[in-house]
Amino acid sequence: MRILTYRTVLTISILFFANLGFSQGLGLGELTTNPVIVSKHNELKGIARTPVIIDTLALGVKGFLEDFSYSGPYPDTNLWIDDKVFINRDFAKAPITLGIATFEGLDETGYPYDFTAGPATSAVADYLTSKPINLNYPATDSIYFSFYCQPQGIGNDPESLDSLVLQFKHSVSGWKNVWSKKGSTLATNDSTWDFVMISIIDTAYLKDDFQFRFYNRATLSGNTDHWSIDYVYLNRIRNKNDTTFEDVSFVYNTPSLLNIYSAIPWRQYDTTDMKVLYATTIRNNHTATKNGSFSYKIYDDLGAQVNTTYSGGSFNIDPYSTTGLMNYSPFTNPPLNYNIPLLTNAERFTIESILNTTPDNERKNDTVRHVQDLTNYFSYDDGTAESSIFLSTLYGQLAEKFVLKVADSMQYVDIYFNPFVTNASIYTFNINVWSNAGSTPGVLIYTGATPESPAYGMVMHNQFTRYKLDDPLYLNPGTYYVGFTQNTTQPLNIGFDKNTNSQSKVFYNVSGSWNSSPFVGSLMLHPVFGVYSEFTGIADSQEQIKNDLLVYPNPANDRLFINYKNENQKTNFSIIDLLGKTVINDGIDNNYIDISMLENGVYFIQLNNEDKISTAKFIKMKQ
Repeated sequence: MRILTYRTVLTISILFFANLGFSQGLGLGELTTNPVIVSKHNELKGIARTPVIIDTLALGVKGFLEDFSYSGPYPDTNLWIDDKVFINRDFAKAPITLGIATFEGLDETGYPYDFTAGPATSAVADYLTSKPINLNYPATDSIYFSFYCQPQGIGNDPESLDSLVLQFKHSVSGWKNVWSKKGSTLATNDSTWDFVMISIIDTAYLKDDFQFRFYNRATLSGNTDHWSIDYVYLNRIRNKNDTTFEDVSFVYNTPSLLNIYSAIPWRQYDTTDMKVLYATTIRNNHTATKNGSFSYKIYDDLGAQVNTTYSGGSFNIDPYSTTGLMNYSPFTNPPLNYNIPLLTNAERFTIESILNTTPDNERKNDTVRHVQDLTNYFSYDDGTAESSIFLSTLYGQLAEKFVLKVADSMQYVDIYFNPFVTNASIYTFNINVWSNAGSTPGVLIYTGATPESPAYGMVMHNQFTRYKLDDPLYLNPGTYYVGFTQNTTQPLNIGFDKNTNSQSKVFYNVSGSWNSSPFVGSLMLHPVFGVYSEFTGIADSQEQIKNDLLVYPNPANDRLFINYKNENQKTNFSIIDLLGKTVINDGIDNNYIDISMLENGVYFIQLNNEDKISTAKFIKMKQ
């Protein structure tokens, strides 16, 4: 975990305001970090990762083929030797197949390479380096290397100072540039990809330890200047016209099973919430029509199939180059043949969609799964942020619309705050709930008594922070708006999902009247419902920031000194990271604790006396 200093926040502020878009007080900005990578990196802490074995790959019949169709967020260690780029299905427009590799200004932890880098600077950022490949073949074997690339996608456009570069490893002179492209902006409706084809005839490359690598130049202080690559292919017996591939693939993740939401509390679900039709996106990358089949299955959380397998039969899938994406309804818009019954408790379902065409270059991109939550929260977003949304007006208000079908108790609000101001406790907001006034927020029916601050605190995925209401808020069936009033002009920078669209459900108020959001996407804010017993053991932001004991210095380097009552009694302590994982559990023998083994980051220390638990927050930072 990297710690933001005052200077860091100031630098990021300059970058942030240089890259935002405003609309009458509501802004759309970039992300400083990548919460998906941060979450995965934190999850893997303390777990020994399988080391990359630098073995030499053989081309074989298939050649070197990488379409990034796995879940990521790191590259496949069977093909690559570094883990800097972000493997995802979110940042590109109309990818060639399911999954891409995205380059930006973040390292493998999901944080910027250099928080202090200015917004107008550009430097080498991510590398994606292949394992050695046996290319010990004669030049007459017609060896070609190809890939697709796209600047910006649905992310941030790389400027002209930025670039994407491809290098080959020369047996004499080392890494040599063989291709590069300057940054540019995609038009709003432009989803084109550049196809790059390179013939390899130089004998200095035709060795048994050939390697290639991509790298980008970007601003190193944020999740900006995006490039994506797809379908990297190296093989013999190709020619310059070998620009299409025998591969029929899904293009995107499949969506929610629900009509409106991506998730709803199980008490609020009824069968009318289910979609009648279920959309998929399919692309044939070959020059010939391919006959294929499509099916899906739905499983419960225990892995038992809960529906009769849907089959769309077989059909001829025309080439993308001639007819575009497939539009045969039984494949791309099939009926849902399963209605989830009324539930008596929380449930989670998985829908698995499968394509089958023969032959096919890459089978991994023929299966896609969506996990459907019917647990305890409402959401419109897909759990990943590609941008951020914010207000910069004192007492500005932001709200999202939700509809309750049955009475329920609201307990928490989960919000994903971008780390831009996460450590700045002087910036506060108050949680609010409004009634409905026609089609906009109406009467304020709840406001938190204690101001809250943006904070880290992953409670589900993507680093949402859980904020506890003062008391459970009992709400009758009806329409409500959940959000906050900010007590600062400082942008609080909430995650914004561009792959789903609940624009009509997002409202803001900066001048005494409510307006609809002008931005396409979904606010990453989830109201959480249920009885209190369902949440036993879940810490919330208010509990995290209680400071019942004194710890110093803060930040601390190798020793954390403690000032607490009952010093003569045996006291046990635990140190807990932001994921709720206990990283140290011991008894206190001195008035300090050795924290030299901890990684940089924010932690909570919990002292357990015989009759009281005391908690404080501290920062570990190496000097």
